[in-house]
Amino acid sequence: MGSRTETFVIPNELCRRAGIAASWLPINELSIFAFEKKSFKQQDAPSHFAANISPSVFQLRQNIILNHPILRKLVNESNGTFLNLQGSMFNRSSQYESDILRMSRQYRSIIRACLENLQDEIGKSKGVEKEELQNYITIFYSVECIWHLCEILFMEVIPRDIVLPFVLEWIRFHFPRHERNAANLIGSGVDSMELQENYWDTVFGNLLQGRIEVVRALLKLHSAANTSMFQLVDQILKSMPIYNMTNGVSTNNFNLQWRHWTMDVQSKIDAKQFATNAKLDLITRLIVGEEEAWTKIQSNCEAWYEFLAGWLFYTEPTVKTFELGQFAKHSITKMRMKNNMKHLDRVLLAAMEFDIFEVIKEIQYMTENGWFVSHLTDILYHSGKLTALGKEVESFSAEKLRESFLLEYGIMLMGHSSLWQVGLNYLDHCPNDGLQTIELLLPRVRFDTEAKAVKLIREAKARDLNQVAQTICRVQGMRSVKRNRLGTALTWSLKSQDGPFTSYLADKFLHEYIKTGVLNSTDLLDNLGSCMLASDRLIFLAKYYEFHKLFELGEIKECGNLLVSLLASKIVPKYFWSVLLTEVIPLLECETIVLSSNDTYTILHCLEEKEDLKELSDKIDILRLAAARNLSRTLVHEAQLS
Repeated sequence: MGSRTETFVIPNELCRRAGIAASWLPINELSIFAFEKKSFKQQDAPSHFAANISPSVFQLRQNIILNHPILRKLVNESNGTFLNLQGSMFNRSSQYESDILRMSRQYRSIIRACLENLQDEIGKSKGVEKEELQNYITIFYSVECIWHLCEILFMEVIPRDIVLPFVLEWIRFHFPRHERNAANLIGSGVDSMELQENYWDTVFGNLLQGRIEVVRALLKLHSAANTSMFQLVDQILKSMPIYNMTNGVSTNNFNLQWRHWTMDVQSKIDAKQFATNAKLDLITRLIVGEEEAWTKIQSNCEAWYEFLAGWLFYTEPTVKTFELGQFAKHSITKMRMKNNMKHLDRVLLAAMEFDIFEVIKEIQYMTENGWFVSHLTDILYHSGKLTALGKEVESFSAEKLRESFLLEYGIMLMGHSSLWQVGLNYLDHCPNDGLQTIELLLPRVRFDTEAKAVKLIREAKARDLNQVAQTICRVQGMRSVKRNRLGTALTWSLKSQDGPFTSYLADKFLHEYIKTGVLNSTDLLDNLGSCMLASDRLIFLAKYYEFHKLFELGEIKECGNLLVSLLASKIVPKYFWSVLLTEVIPLLECETIVLSSNDTYTILHCLEEKEDLKELSDKIDILRLAAARNLSRTLVHEAQLS
């Protein structure tokens, strides 16, 4: 669809001399730094660009106008409409066309509210900020103007395909100046109204917009309103046939009435009945479509499409939709704008020519960060207009076109600290690449608080992206480890059900115990429940803590049974054998018999296996002696019992 390039200057002497390199930061940022390029054949040596000056790193990111608070409100509100539209299309009813039209109007009302908020804000601003807000107003005025026309041409159900009433409504909506001026003049009650500076400009402005009743009301305020010439013009305007879709008159009958009325007015003009009043003469010649009169009045029009609506109202009142393009070109030629077309003009002309491809191509270049092209393409896709084009263009996929814009817009939002969840909603509705994109981007969303991390994990699990949830939990867990908050880190690892990371943290707990003799986060260890099954190392930690708790409570027999089961379990870490075997000594030397002969044999077997451990070198003899003494006691005791 076309591309544009932009050059950025890096204000750094070292970068200029050495060269630069760049790395992608999460989602939509580039990190740029000085870098001397070397080939693999060159000897590895310190760069001669190295100096005492600290190197600079520059971050480059896309300028997103949607970051502005007023525009963020637009993003959030339009997201709700977008989701409603997707739901409506998923449960498509027989009234889906009216649903699409209703959603389109919702989008436009959101844009209008945004424009009103920008207008309110601009009154409080100065300097650069005011200029920036004015730029936003220009952008979103164009967006609303284009959307409104596309809604009329591509979504409205137009009876008999007669489009002029809708075009007039569009023009009146976007050029309200003349209507407001008329209301002020009519309500002012001033005598000799024609002496007001904007009187005739207001008369002709309303005439061009087809507001016949307003024009009649303004002419009646003229000081000469009671003269025969003014009354004749009023009668002409009053009798003017105006096409009405609801009165049941056929197009042929209306055209017949129109021709008779036009011929009657033309005969009065030819009879010079208005020659003595230039303004009334111009009005009558305009309403019969005289070329010379329309050439004279075109300077009153702010745009060629305002001229187009007026010209059609008085020359082609039953113009069909498919004819709009040729008359649009005629208006552009009349206004001598062919070589001075602005971006908005090109888009509107493409819409009137029903060139949807050109419309989409042109609105991509608007600087509202893809909001417009994403939402308009989506609604055109659901209305079936894009799908219909697939029959005309080879290798065209309406679904892929829609998805490409939603992907780009969603990715852009994912790079924003507070709009990333909105971005997810758009990526969710990209059936081909949306989930894979979320899987790549979700771990790259910056999170500085536990609350945001929890949100990210919830979003990942809602889409069955368990690997992503594990990654986020691992990052948050490692942050807790660096802050020496092992309990919090273990909580994160259990949330992710990440076995390897849980084992790593359990090792941290055990090493800390070896160093200090104290087990931390006992409340967490006391309430692990089935979570301990996340890893063998955590099972060992939990059982070892249970052993300590039983020992402190004086439950010596249960304590001994648990310790022997741990020794026999094969889940004891190598570095912890010396600690565990040392814990056996008090139980072997206890006055009452705690460990049976079989338990003692298990301990002796472990001693045989682990006697080469350096940590046990000073305790091995004591352990063997304690085991032998306990064995002799237990054998005698068990023999007596048998």
